Amino acid sequence: MMSLMLIDDDVPMLEYVEYLLGSLGLELTLVASASGSEDALQQFHALLPDIVIIDIGLPGMDGLELADAFRIMKPEVRLIFLTCYEDFHYSKRAIQLEADDYLIKDELSPEQLKGSLNKAISRLRSREELLERYSFRQAIERNKEVLKLSFLKQLLSGAAEQESTLEFGQRLGISLRLPYLRQGMLHMDAASLAERYGYRDIPLIHFAVSNIALELSAGQAEITPFMTGDAGIYVIWNVADPSQPQDVLIKWMRAVQSKVEQYLKITLYGFYSEAAATLRQFGTLHKTFAEARDVNFYKPPAAVAVIDEPAEFAAGGEWRGDKERGMLSLALEDGNAAWIDLAVGQWVQQVSQERLQPRLAKEICGNFVRQLAFEAGGLAEEAFFTRLEQCVHVDEAARLTKRELRNLWRQHTFAPAGAAEKDVRLQAVDRFLEENAGQMVTSNDMAEYLHLNASYFSRYFKKLSGSNFTDYVNQYKMNLAISMLARPHETVENVAYTLGFSDRAYFSKVFKKYSGKNPSEFKAQPGDEGLAGVQEEL
Repeated sequence: MMSLMLIDDDVPMLEYVEYLLGSLGLELTLVASASGSEDALQQFHALLPDIVIIDIGLPGMDGLELADAFRIMKPEVRLIFLTCYEDFHYSKRAIQLEADDYLIKDELSPEQLKGSLNKAISRLRSREELLERYSFRQAIERNKEVLKLSFLKQLLSGAAEQESTLEFGQRLGISLRLPYLRQGMLHMDAASLAERYGYRDIPLIHFAVSNIALELSAGQAEITPFMTGDAGIYVIWNVADPSQPQDVLIKWMRAVQSKVEQYLKITLYGFYSEAAATLRQFGTLHKTFAEARDVNFYKPPAAVAVIDEPAEFAAGGEWRGDKERGMLSLALEDGNAAWIDLAVGQWVQQVSQERLQPRLAKEICGNFVRQLAFEAGGLAEEAFFTRLEQCVHVDEAARLTKRELRNLWRQHTFAPAGAAEKDVRLQAVDRFLEENAGQMVTSNDMAEYLHLNASYFSRYFKKLSGSNFTDYVNQYKMNLAISMLARPHETVENVAYTLGFSDRAYFSKVFKKYSGKNPSEFKAQPGDEGLAGVQEEL
């Protein structure tokens, strides 16, 4: 029987939902009820319920923040949100959190609650059945996969023309009857994988992707996929002519990508080589292919891309990211996650401009995480470093690193009373500004993010906050600027650039409007007195 938890600061509402549950006849056990965020976190951690019905407008950590924390502890938990609010951003955030439903308290009926719970139960059962099926198939196929990898090792050794090796492949259903071989690979995007499933599920998801690849290659005997040790799929394509177009392989890769996206909701990147070789020469060709793995590291991610020759990267490794490290420290000092996004954004720009060797660029990311884990007194997941090392795009590495940094930041920063100081709807605006602190955010951008009409949003926001959106954004950025300018050896130009201002003069004008001082005047004041003075005026 599945377990259920209720969370609402309105005790009569908790009792009403519990009363409704008793009349629905569902196979659910109510294991916990909580009326506060801290209690909810403790009970969830202890019981790990399958389904949570949660009020959005909780004091302290709101329901959306709690749901984020629950997803970290148990990614497969099903969520049903309750709220008194009918507008603004809630439905979109609920969708982002994969909520099963979003119910208005005043309209709640037994039929609605039963429908929402049945939807959650159905999705849980579907996931369980999927995992059981793949686990069973994995047990059956495990030996076959080991044998396939043994065959691949022999093939790459250069001894593949020996009759015994080809016969070995035949027994495994691998027929290399044509004279030439080409190769490719499918790479699971580490950030989308960790976001949806967590690291512990990766071997099972890897197996699921492999099964999809095998299913789609069943009608094309010339394409053979192999599971690899780095959670990827290596592909051999047997062809009659070295000049044969890549259309067949590309079409197959896109079909696998589409089906994986549909059923597993993760992103695959496809890579292939245009070169072909005979069986005996294939080992040398594969070595070149493996060395060229990072050739597209600094290019925009593409669904399917060519890799042949290794790329040229900068030889030096002196760049350590000291400025970005300072921003990560500020994320903890200020309690503002925007510094994380700014730090990683700066890292992306810097290493992309210098074309730093991908291995060194990823080492810097790993050091960012180790630093924040140390300063926050937290613990980074060891599997993160393995997945980071396997990233094939700078964007993939950045998203994966941001996720780990933000998890560490949440562990350190979340406090039950912290979020009560500001309206929950303004918190959603602040989160968007955190994630886009290096951009010039307009009211149109914010309205589009919240799926609202721009004019309506502007009127609503002013009524909600008491200021117009432009003033709110500028005030937010100037608070960040004050913290940056207080750091030794910081320049006004870099602060302006980091916060999305392309022109120093315009930045200085905005800064003076909201602080009463010029940036250079502020920098001239020693110690903490300047910081305190400006912050007091703000």
